Amino acid sequence: EQAGGRLVDTDALPAGDRIAAIEDADAVIVRWLNVTPEIIRRLRRCRIIVRYGVGYDNVAYEAATAAGIMIGHCPHYCLDEVATHAFALLLGCVRGVAPTHALLSGGGWNQNPVFRADRMAGRALGILGLGNIGSALARKLGGWGLRLLAHDPFVAPERAAALGANLVDLDTLLRESDYISLHVPLLPETHHLMGERAFALMKPGVILVNTARGPVVDAAALLAALDSGKVAAAALDVFEREPLAADSPLRRHPRLLLSNHAAWYSEDAQAELHRSVAEEAVRVCAGGLPVALANPEVLHALGRFDEWKPTWNARWRWMRAAALKNRS
Repeated sequence: EQAGGRLVDTDALPAGDRIAAIEDADAVIVRWLNVTPEIIRRLRRCRIIVRYGVGYDNVAYEAATAAGIMIGHCPHYCLDEVATHAFALLLGCVRGVAPTHALLSGGGWNQNPVFRADRMAGRALGILGLGNIGSALARKLGGWGLRLLAHDPFVAPERAAALGANLVDLDTLLRESDYISLHVPLLPETHHLMGERAFALMKPGVILVNTARGPVVDAAALLAALDSGKVAAAALDVFEREPLAADSPLRRHPRLLLSNHAAWYSEDAQAELHRSVAEEAVRVCAGGLPVALANPEVLHALGRFDEWKPTWNARWRWMRAAALKNRS
């Protein structure tokens, strides 16, 4: 309103009227809606679709770019929260917090260990994806006595070394890591990246943490690896289908630690997210460019590529996405 605009809250409208209400919008802010090519074709004057979060895999990338619509997102608002949550889940698995709590809350007491624990110091943590969040996790773990391994085909060894991590290929990370934390975007190349082949390469007794995107892990393959003992424990904040089905076997496995896509959350992060998406929409509607632009190639069609002044992280993300797209 201060910028001279009007916000239309489509959640307050009947379901059948929601898409029609955005047809003449200058900007669309979206969280969970799957913005399909069909929806994009109905946007008559939209300049930007802002994804209310880090990922933007629910926005039809090619269709938006072809329509000359920018895709914005908020890649920085919860870096500390997700990195901290990943570490919390890892510690919960290493120290058997969930089974011990279940024993005591059920009235039990056992002086003997109810879980297997190994000393954490000296173990190898593999960070798969050394972007903003993976880098934040590496910085947090610098003083924990862990050997840090990282795999990211779009990061230079020098950058990894500056974070205290040794950059290795994917198979080496899988073979040598005692703990693995996933921080990759959801792309065709990362769908079910943690599948049967990956689990077969891992050390017996490995611990896996996923705070990235659910489909990066093949849930059936994970359950098989847990049952065989190849994976000692796993912690998941994200799932292939959300909300997680009430009858999902993931809910009942004794060596799984789960949270409900909550890694992003803090009051500070939520306030920053609210503010950031509004500022991005206003910035573009006022003739500017978004701070975080997911599809900068659209600027060529708009004749505005020379105006783009990305941060290093923004340019790196674009180069990475373009390289993966060309490789597929």
